[in-house]
Amino acid sequence: MHNSKQFSNSLNLSGKRRDNPSKGVSISITFNEFYKMNLKHFTSLFQNEFKWGMARIAFYIYIVLIMASFGLFGFLTAPIATRIFFNSYDPRPYLKYFIPMLLQGYKLFFMLLKDRKYKFMLSVPLTDPPLKSPDRNIVKLAGNWVHEENTCYQCIRCCDKIKCPLLNLKEGTCVSYNSFYWNYFLCGRYPITQQHVDYYECPKWEIKYENNPYN
Repeated sequence: MHNSKQFSNSLNLSGKRRDNPSKGVSISITFNEFYKMNLKHFTSLFQNEFKWGMARIAFYIYIVLIMASFGLFGFLTAPIATRIFFNSYDPRPYLKYFIPMLLQGYKLFFMLLKDRKYKFMLSVPLTDPPLKSPDRNIVKLAGNWVHEENTCYQCIRCCDKIKCPLLNLKEGTCVSYNSFYWNYFLCGRYPITQQHVDYYECPKWEIKYENNPYN
C-alpha cells in the first residue's frame, strides 16, 4: 500500500509517471496547465458563439431579402432555401412549399407587429447553440403527462395554432425536422419560457423558473 509521499511524487498533473520521483510537484506546471486548459475552452466557446451568431444573422438577412423581393430571391437561390429548411440542396421535392412559406413569413411578421404575446418568437439569443430538443435544465415534463418523453403523442398545437405550412397533417410530423431552421430557432428548443407554454397551451412541458436564463 503506497503512502501519500510516494503517491504524490510518482504522478504529475497530467497523470504520467515522473522520471525523477525525488523531485516535488511543480506548482508552476499546475497553474500553466490549468491556464492553457481554460484558455482553450474559452477560445473554443467564443469561436462557437461567434459562428452561431453569424449563422442566425445571415439567416435573418436572407429572409429579409426573400420577403423584400416578394419571393423572387428565394426562387433564384432555391437550393440555399431548401438546405436551410429541409436539409437538402435539391429544391424539386419542396417547390410546393415555397409560396405557402412566403405567405407564412408575411403572416408572422404582422403577428409580431400586432400581437405582443407573440414576440417571444424572437427570444432565442443570437449566440445560443443549436438544439434539436428542449433544454432539460430549463424544462421538465408536466406532472399530468403520462406518455413517453420522446413523443408529443400526436399533439401539434404549437404548429397548428399558427397554421405552419411545414406541418405534415397526415403524419403529424414536421418536414423541416432537424434542419438548420429547426435547430437554430424556436422549433427545436421549444419551449424556453412560460410564455411559450401558455401561448400554445402545451400539455407536455413545464418551465423550471429557477434555472431559466431566458426570463
